Amino acid sequence: MIAELKKLKIEYTNILEEYLSNSVSEEIINQVFSGYSVQKSTNQAHSLFNDSFKIRSVIDRIITYTEKKLTSKKHLNLLLNLAKLSLSRGELFLSSNIYSQVLYRTTNLDNLLSETALAFKGLGEVSSLQAKWNESFSYVRKAKKIFEKINDIKGIASCENLLGTFYAERGILTSAKEHFDSGLARVKGKKSENTDALILVNLGILNNIVGNTKEAEDNYRKALAKFENAEDNKRIAETRHNLGMLFTKLGDFKSALSQFNLSIKVSSKDKNLLTLAISYLGKAYIYAEMNELNLATDFIEKGVGISIQLNDRLTIADVYKVRGIIERKSNNYELSESYLLTSLRINSELGNKLNHSETSYELGLLYFELNQSQKSIKHLTSALKYFKKIKAVSEVEKIESLVKKLK
Repeated sequence: MIAELKKLKIEYTNILEEYLSNSVSEEIINQVFSGYSVQKSTNQAHSLFNDSFKIRSVIDRIITYTEKKLTSKKHLNLLLNLAKLSLSRGELFLSSNIYSQVLYRTTNLDNLLSETALAFKGLGEVSSLQAKWNESFSYVRKAKKIFEKINDIKGIASCENLLGTFYAERGILTSAKEHFDSGLARVKGKKSENTDALILVNLGILNNIVGNTKEAEDNYRKALAKFENAEDNKRIAETRHNLGMLFTKLGDFKSALSQFNLSIKVSSKDKNLLTLAISYLGKAYIYAEMNELNLATDFIEKGVGISIQLNDRLTIADVYKVRGIIERKSNNYELSESYLLTSLRINSELGNKLNHSETSYELGLLYFELNQSQKSIKHLTSALKYFKKIKAVSEVEKIESLVKKLK
C-alpha cells in the first residue's frame, strides 16, 4: 500500500511539473496527500469506494491550489490532464466532472478551441464506456468539428478512432472499419503519439470478430510494440486483454490465460479498473469452458463489483452472460435462463448487436440442452442472422451445425 501511495504521488507530481516548478509541485502534493490513509479494507467494494473518494479529494484540492498559480489556459490544460488520468484509472464520474468543468470555462471562446475539443472528446470517451452511445456520438462529432476547424490532424484521427469504436461496439462493423481506416490515413507518416497504435488495436478487434485471426494478432503485436516502447501501461494491459480474447476464440486457453494474467498484473498495479474487470471476466469464461466452475465463479465475483462501481453496463451484461454459462454447466437451468435473458435485455437496451447475438447463441444452447427446440431455434436463428451479416464464418458454421440437429 505504501508503494501504491508513492506511485500516486509520482503520477500527480509529474502532471504538476508540466506547469509549475519542482518545489511548488512538491509542496502542493504534500498538502493534498496529507492524511491520505493507506489502510487496506478486506471488502473489495468498500475498498474501491474509499479509493475513489480519496482520489476525488486529492484532485479537488489540486485544482483549488493551482487555480491562482497558473494562467487560465494552463490551468485548463492541467484539468484536461487530470481528467485523462482519472479516466485511465476508471474514475468515470470524476473524469466526466472535470471535463465538464473545462467545457464550462471554454465554450464559445475562440482562443480556447483546442481545450473545448479535447473536453468534448473526453466526455465522448466517458459516455462510450458507459454505453451511452447517442451521447458519446454527439460529443465526439462536436470535438471532430472543432479539430477540423483548427486543422488538428491528431485530434481528427483520434475522433475517427472513437467513432469507429462507437460503431464497432454496436456491431456495425462496416462503418467502424471506414472510420478506423480514415483515422490511420490521417496520421500516416506523421507523429501521432500512438494514435495509429490505438487504431491498430481496434482493427484487430474487428478482424478477430470476423475470424481474420492472423491479421488480428498482427494488428495487436504491432500496437503492443509501440505501447511498450512508450511505456504506456494502460494500453499494454488493454492489448494483452485483446490478445487473450483472440486466443480464447482460437481455443488456446493456456495462451489466453497467460495474456489475461499479464493484463491483470499491469492493470492491478496501475489501478486500471476498466481493463481489470474485463480481464477477470475473460478468465471466468475460460474456466467455465474448462468446467472449472468454482474458479469461474471466483473471477466473476472479482469482476462484477468493479463493473458496478464503474457503471459499466456492457461488462455487467457480459457478467450475466458468463454467469448464465456457469449455471447451465451446473445444471441450474432456471437460474441460467434468468441470467441470460437479463444479459439479452441489457444488450438490447444498449443497442449492442454483437453481444446480443452472442447471448442469443448461449440461450439457444441452453434450450437445446433442455430439448426446447422451438425456443432454441428462435434464438439461434436470431444470432445466425447477425453473424452472417458481419461474415463471422466460424460462428456461422457453429450455429448452423447446431440448428441442423434440431430439424
